[in-house]
Amino acid sequence: MNHYITLEFEALIGTSRLESLNNHPSTVYGLNSEFNISYLNPAWFKFAKENGNNIFVINEWSLGRNIFDSIPDVLMSFYKDLFESTLKEKESPIISRQSEYECSSPELYRRFSMHLYPMGKDGIIVVNSLLIEESYISPPNKGLLKFDKDDYIDKKGILHQCTNCRRIQNLNDLERWDWIPKFIEEPYPKTSHGICLPCKQHYYLS
Repeated sequence: MNHYITLEFEALIGTSRLESLNNHPSTVYGLNSEFNISYLNPAWFKFAKENGNNIFVINEWSLGRNIFDSIPDVLMSFYKDLFESTLKEKESPIISRQSEYECSSPELYRRFSMHLYPMGKDGIIVVNSLLIEESYISPPNKGLLKFDKDDYIDKKGILHQCTNCRRIQNLNDLERWDWIPKFIEEPYPKTSHGICLPCKQHYYLS
């Protein structure tokens, strides 16, 4: 599957990190230093296919295309600021930058959490985690995630949180870490801190 990554970006992120991103359940894309799309993970294509390519049009998100060509004018200032400031951070042990946004379809209301990992002066990895997806039959719940505590709090009453990006480990899939606003706004009293695989790969493994 060499159609979803440029040779330059593959060399930049390395084999182990690429394997981690390829297996990531969330949609992930990579940008080079010129903000050209340099990587799209399998979950990105899966999401696009399941949504009839209506949300992310593949022709507009092809490798080598500048990300700003695919962003509406009304959002341009926000994303330019976000990506340019992230690239200036360079690669350092900082908490990944995080932003929440809506990306709905005509049928479904969706909110995502976007985490940005700087790759030195050479690029950025962007991970988009789904927070909520619900039908417009019922009104949107203002971005508050409906969740079952049993999915996140283990039998000993402990919540497992990434100390770096603050996402919460999903007990149904231990490689999945979700952004749960409730646990950020009101820290759970019995929390064990670890590190999620994307953060581990980015900050601690070469």
